[in-house]
Amino acid sequence: MKIRRARRDDIDYFIELYRAAYRGYEEYAYTTTRDIRDYFKWLHGRDREGIFVAVIDDVPVGFAACDSGWFSRMERKIVAELHELFVREDLRGKGVASKLLIRAENYGREKGRDEMGLWVGEKNEPAKRFYLKHGFRESGKLGRWIRMVKRI
Repeated sequence: MKIRRARRDDIDYFIELYRAAYRGYEEYAYTTTRDIRDYFKWLHGRDREGIFVAVIDDVPVGFAACDSGWFSRMERKIVAELHELFVREDLRGKGVASKLLIRAENYGREKGRDEMGLWVGEKNEPAKRFYLKHGFRESGKLGRWIRMVKRI
């Protein structure tokens, strides 16, 4: 497996993997192809250098999107915001997501950030456990979303 920066032509893989990753958690996700496509374009426009893709045999199997210029109202400063992290279902628990997260954290540090933040759905227990295991802590709640942060 290797990790590279995402390209605009990764969009179809992004849509496919995004849909599968949010199966059962649709209340937290974009559900139409158009909305998911627009979301990828928005992420790419926010910080194109911060979108990473895990690739096995030249096929994307996971994505992470880190926005190094995100102003967080919760932290009242610019942070490395992890907007997205997902991996193909059959590869979960095999270290792919951890490697993507580490790459995103390193990117945030490279851009001068000392904190990473993210929002996770309150019912998404697997994701919350994953982030807690990787040093994040819960720092707040807004509606159905839990704020998690980590010093990087």
